[in-house]
Amino acid sequence: MNKGKSDGILVIILRFIKYNKFFTLFGLIILTVLIYAVIADNGLLTRMRFQKEKARLEKQLADEKKKQDTLRKEIDSLNNSDEKIERVAREKYGMTKEGELIYKIEIDSNVSK
Repeated sequence: MNKGKSDGILVIILRFIKYNKFFTLFGLIILTVLIYAVIADNGLLTRMRFQKEKARLEKQLADEKKKQDTLRKEIDSLNNSDEKIERVAREKYGMTKEGELIYKIEIDSNVSK
């Protein structure tokens, strides 16, 4: 019974194509154009992928601009403030003022309590 039903659908489709050749040809052309518009090099899928990449790169650019602004503020503060320069010299480079004593405390990590 299923075979007759599926054969009936196939017969109906073939009969439709036979008597509506212009409509069928037009439908195939439209289908081909749609498939090409979606899958081709400049198609919808490629465009969507490029838009996602563009959004990611714009976010990365904004983050880098924030970092750049932070570094510019740091440079300005170092250029304008002797206290800032002194603090950086002491923390990063271990520099001291003349006559200042530095006590270095070493903790032996091998000794257990």
